[in-house]
Amino acid sequence: IFNSKREEESTQQLNGEYLSNIYLASVKDGEFDDAKLINFNINTKEENEEIVGLNSEGNIAIIYKEHYQKGAALFQSSVTEQRVEIPMKLPKSVNSKHTEIAASISSDGNKLYFASDRPGGYGGVDIYMCQKLPKGKWSQAQNLGPTINTEFDEDFPNISPNGKVLYFSSKGHTSMGGYDIFKAEYNPGKRKFGAVRNIGYPINTPEDNMNFRVSKTGRFGYISALRKGGHGDLDIYRVTFREVEPEYTVIT
Repeated sequence: IFNSKREEESTQQLNGEYLSNIYLASVKDGEFDDAKLINFNINTKEENEEIVGLNSEGNIAIIYKEHYQKGAALFQSSVTEQRVEIPMKLPKSVNSKHTEIAASISSDGNKLYFASDRPGGYGGVDIYMCQKLPKGKWSQAQNLGPTINTEFDEDFPNISPNGKVLYFSSKGHTSMGGYDIFKAEYNPGKRKFGAVRNIGYPINTPEDNMNFRVSKTGRFGYISALRKGGHGDLDIYRVTFREVEPEYTVIT
C-alpha cells in the first residue's frame, strides 16, 4: 500500500498538481501486480489522501487526509481482505490545531507514534507517542524527549514489528545532509528509547531520506527517495538485509 500523485479519473488538479491518492499492489507469484486505487471510502476528488502508518499485521492503517480549505488530520482505519474501511478521525490528543502528517502504529495497535509541530516541543517538528487506555481511548500525547527530538525537525516515525526499535528521519543528530534516517532501541528498564544511531549509507545519502519502513520479518526495508536512475520524482525502493538482526524479530 503506497501513495502516489497520478493522472487518474478520480483525481483533480490542485495548484498544478494531481491530488495524492492511496494505491494497492498485490503480490502474485513473487512479483507485484499492477497497482490500483483502493476503494472510495478513502480516496476522494477533493482531498489529498496518504497512508502514513500500517501495523505489521497489515490490518490497521493510519490515514492522512488534507483538504486545501478545511485543513488536515490523521484517521484510523481497519484493513480487511485488501479493503480499507471507512476511516475514523483520531481524537484531539493526536490531532491538534497544528500539523500532524506522519505516523506509525504498533503491531498490537496500542501505541501510536506521530510527528507534530505543536508548541511545547524541542524545536521544529517533534515525535510524540499516545497509548491506548484500558477503555479503548487514546492517552494524551507524550513527547519522546531530547534523546529523540532536537532543535531541528524529526519526522516519519516507524516502529519495528516487535516495538523495540524506532526508526525516524531527522535534520539533526549526525545527519549527512538534510534528512537522514536514524534508529533508537527501546530500554525497558528506563522505559524510554536509548541512544540514536544513523543507519548509514547506502540508505542514507547527502539528499533527503525521509521515509523508511521495515517489513514484518525484518528481511526487507522500503524507502521513498529521489535517486539517479529513478522514474521521476520520488520512487519506492526496497533494500534486502543480508542478515536479520534479533532486534527485528517479532516475539509471539
